Amino acid sequence: LIQGSILPVFGRSVFSGVTTEFQPVVSGPVDSDYTLGPGDQLQLILIGDVELAYPLLDVTREGFIVIPDVGQIFVNGLTLGDLTEQLYARLGAVYSGVRRGADATTTFHVALGSLRSNLVFLVGDVTRPAGYQVSSVANVFNALYNAGGPGEQGSMRSIEVRRGGGLVAEVDLYDYLLGRDTSNGIRLEQNDRVFVPIVGSQVSIDGLVRRPAVYELKQGEQLRDLLSFAGGPRPEAYLRRIQIDRIVPPSARTPGRERLLLDVDLETM
Repeated sequence: LIQGSILPVFGRSVFSGVTTEFQPVVSGPVDSDYTLGPGDQLQLILIGDVELAYPLLDVTREGFIVIPDVGQIFVNGLTLGDLTEQLYARLGAVYSGVRRGADATTTFHVALGSLRSNLVFLVGDVTRPAGYQVSSVANVFNALYNAGGPGEQGSMRSIEVRRGGGLVAEVDLYDYLLGRDTSNGIRLEQNDRVFVPIVGSQVSIDGLVRRPAVYELKQGEQLRDLLSFAGGPRPEAYLRRIQIDRIVPPSARTPGRERLLLDVDLETM
């Protein structure tokens, strides 16, 4: 089943084309944990006793917005929920109808207009290493897509996100490609570095499996993990005899013995 045939590297084709359909959003809405920062633009609407609209409230480099008749409000690092709490107090001090509860005679709505962009750096074994301007909601997968993905010798499974000299996260692209847990889809921030190291151990799997390809294995992963990556065996596959064609390490080679063939009975494992 496992042979040395020429097969595609799993996941490489995702990055082979370029399309704007995969770009992260550049305007609202965003999820509730989005943190505001310089370059974002907010929209504020008041309805009721007071009818006002402020569609262009820019977050300044110092992290403030300025609302006419209300004043300066520091928003850098706040979520929209945090900002809403502040606005009840600040708007309520100017417009008496703004308050919590059913007796409020003026309501307000705050939302993101457009999002800031961040400069991030894609380095290591990347197809097009460079600095890229990405949306403030972009994650590692978005940035790598802009850069054409990992290079021919780049890892798909041990991608590092570095921020301020420290390691923030190690990202496994198989989580995205196989629909597994994507909680490590960390958002990128200004001046983050995404480092793609050299690929680890690679194994090709061919024959009666659903996704024949070359897969990268982490330390401790075994044949069953490889079969899972490949979508599992097809119904007609014979699992009592899976053949492994292994290259013998140089230190263990003898004359005429550079490869080793092993037969594995998967049903007894």
